[in-house]
Amino acid sequence: MSFTVPVVEAKLTLLPELPRGRRGLSTGKYRPHIVIGPESQRVAIREGNRLTENYLGVMFVGGPDSMEPGDSANVKLALMYFPEYPYEEVQPGMTFTVREGSLIVGYGVVKSRGTELFSWPVVQAQ
Repeated sequence: MSFTVPVVEAKLTLLPELPRGRRGLSTGKYRPHIVIGPESQRVAIREGNRLTENYLGVMFVGGPDSMEPGDSANVKLALMYFPEYPYEEVQPGMTFTVREGSLIVGYGVVKSRGTELFSWPVVQAQ
């Protein structure tokens, strides 16, 4: 089955020190969240135990196979919950942080937005 989804190209930088002792990340099929906001942000915004930011699910579909702390690279991010969520705020020039839960692991800027056709494997029930 094939789907056309929005894809953004972005310049991404991992923090020099990743949380919880991580040494790097593999970008293929990596599915973090992004939060539109200042690149300088380093902690999640909370009200008590509740996160108050808008977490947007993305999947890395282009860029280097892996990145180490402090690395910068151009990446492609599929906006994978489209059309249920329109991702209207993800536009060229917008800055964001990359999240694993409430942990911030990187930051970036959206350079362009377009669409791409992807084929997802479909498992047939037997």
